[in-house]
Amino acid sequence: MNKIIKLSSLLLTGLGIVLFSSCEPKEIDPTNQGIGELLPLNTNNWWLYEASDSTIFRRYYTGRDTVIDNFNYNYFEQVNTVSGTIVKEFYGKFEGNYYTLIKIDDAGNTFVKAQVLNGDPKVGDTWENTATIQYSGLNFYAKTACEITSTSETATVNGTTLDNIIVSKTKLYAKFNPLDNWVECGTMIMKFKRGKGIIAEDYDFQVPGFVDKSYGNHLIDYHLVE
Repeated sequence: MNKIIKLSSLLLTGLGIVLFSSCEPKEIDPTNQGIGELLPLNTNNWWLYEASDSTIFRRYYTGRDTVIDNFNYNYFEQVNTVSGTIVKEFYGKFEGNYYTLIKIDDAGNTFVKAQVLNGDPKVGDTWENTATIQYSGLNFYAKTACEITSTSETATVNGTTLDNIIVSKTKLYAKFNPLDNWVECGTMIMKFKRGKGIIAEDYDFQVPGFVDKSYGNHLIDYHLVE
């Protein structure tokens, strides 16, 4: 099986924790406001990434949208440049914030809606979310503590300098009993450039009995149609 698929399944099944539902649950308007500001929606666009395990994959927008749990998402795919293996991705903008769907089972039948970025990020912005996730008959109580740590990073991609990169850092916590103390289980860092897309991702997860893994990827080339 493709390394990306293996790692994705391992991280996301072990971390049904990478969750994001409101601390005080409320209805979210399922209308997708469009993610073009963050990830340009043109089917001729592509992004090429190198992962920390040397895997190379390409991300692109399929031009197709899909409705899951009444929410409308823009449907992207990652394609391994050697094996051709496809990983499905779903992104949407709801009530001004950016979300994705995280797969928490190998069959791809169970997803968690995840807020990955707020709509107007400023350094020091924070938000916390909690959720109860069921996997393999077990309930996990999970929490994320998210913070915007930078809005001014730079990166060089195939000779082009990108500035004003937004960095979102998320600390992950979990417990099995609601009366237990939260246990920190890892960190997720995502870097975005408005109008260019996802620049880099870094994961460092330690979930006892499930996963102890570090993984990252970074953008090495891209093509965007103006």
